[in-house]
Amino acid sequence: AVKSSMDFESAFTSVRKTVDATEAEYGALSDSVKQMSTEVATSASNIAEVMANAGQLGIQNDYLVDFTRTMIDLGNSTDIVANEAASTLAKFANITNMDQSLFGNLGATLVDLGNKFATTESSIMDMSLRLAAAGHQVGLSEAQILGFAAALSSVGIEAEMGGSAFSKALVKMEVAAATGGEALEDF
Repeated sequence: AVKSSMDFESAFTSVRKTVDATEAEYGALSDSVKQMSTEVATSASNIAEVMANAGQLGIQNDYLVDFTRTMIDLGNSTDIVANEAASTLAKFANITNMDQSLFGNLGATLVDLGNKFATTESSIMDMSLRLAAAGHQVGLSEAQILGFAAALSSVGIEAEMGGSAFSKALVKMEVAAATGGEALEDF
């Protein structure tokens, strides 16, 4: 018990380093982490590490607990490690300017696509990260970007090559639609 307590305090120190909060807010975050550890199959120390990463990645204090819970749930139910999920989804959200209150929806969409397509959640997220900027530029929602990523990765297209090629195609389609003429007719 003492070792677990020391491990938690050490892990929560990382939260204090990456999250700018008052002592009362730190207390509430600490209580949330401890409570969450009784609800999920992960230690309080691991949960605190994910929360520290979330703070470092720019997740706002109001959404830290929900974000952390979503990442822990993804780590427990998919092929993505919770810290990796946190990093990837936070970057995706930053690129697309996603409202941070929607991380639960994003996680649910990712799991649903992983269950319904012949691909893994990690492959979908890798491809989504490659498509995020171009998809956002042409007006796709986060769910639409994930849908394209699932479709592409389920037919064996690798994120490194396919993501760049599909991003270019999206931008070319947008330009053709905006300018009209022969380029639009080609599409």
